[in-house]
Amino acid sequence: MKLTTNIMLFHNELGVRKTVDVFARAGFEGIEFNADLKEYHNDDHDEAFYKDLRAYAEAQGIPFTQAHAPFGSAYVDEEKTRQRFLEIVKSIKHVSWLGVPAIIVHPATHLEAKTEEGFARMMEYNLDFYRRLIPYCEEFGVKIAIENIPGAVTEGAEGLLSLLDALDSDAFTICYDVGHAHIRGQGAADMIRALGARIGCTHIHDNDGVHDSHTLPFYGTIDWESVMQAFAESGYEGNLNYESGAFVKKMPVSLRQESANYMASVGKHLIGRYLHYKNAPGSAR
Repeated sequence: MKLTTNIMLFHNELGVRKTVDVFARAGFEGIEFNADLKEYHNDDHDEAFYKDLRAYAEAQGIPFTQAHAPFGSAYVDEEKTRQRFLEIVKSIKHVSWLGVPAIIVHPATHLEAKTEEGFARMMEYNLDFYRRLIPYCEEFGVKIAIENIPGAVTEGAEGLLSLLDALDSDAFTICYDVGHAHIRGQGAADMIRALGARIGCTHIHDNDGVHDSHTLPFYGTIDWESVMQAFAESGYEGNLNYESGAFVKKMPVSLRQESANYMASVGKHLIGRYLHYKNAPGSAR
């Protein structure tokens, strides 16, 4: 298991290359590229930009390991939905130049899905939405990771697996978001076990079970020991990928390197617990 991270708040203040430098010095082994930032799903940058950036990151020993598409994925306004679809396609093309194997694309959540009828309607909508992306996955060689999102048909393991099974395509995998599972109340570790080895990548962050605060592990109420045990026992062998940048919101920019160093220390501790359970199943904490 490698330690990787998204770059949102660092990027906004330091720019992408300095952010790569900060995380490389901290000991991270990969980066989730935030193609949800507007400049990366429009025409601000050409192919050479992305390929040069890929070479730069790889030279620092910290390649781009996954990406995040713009969201929400659909709106009541049909023209806005059409434009967003084009932006998602554009982001898939752009991150293919970075060499990422998968991009997280949120399910559509623009219509009510709490009733049985609403859930069925939104499941069909999302099936059509994701199927229309398959040709672009094939063209650009990038998988789509579907995330568990509160309020969506994928918020629980059952809905997420049902959608994945109905799509029945190698173009898709699962991005498991531990913070979102905690908010839903299913139990973060329980959902890992329900999804099992079908998890392809992760979003790792903490919260209080109510607010989607995206803070660092141990700064909320998630039981991280049980989470890492569940990852080890489920057969997951992908990255531990942070989406916990909100931890640094109130930190002075001058402390970004120290913040990244601390984030890395916490992540390495979690990976150590994962390895403990993987190598010695059933042993005491």
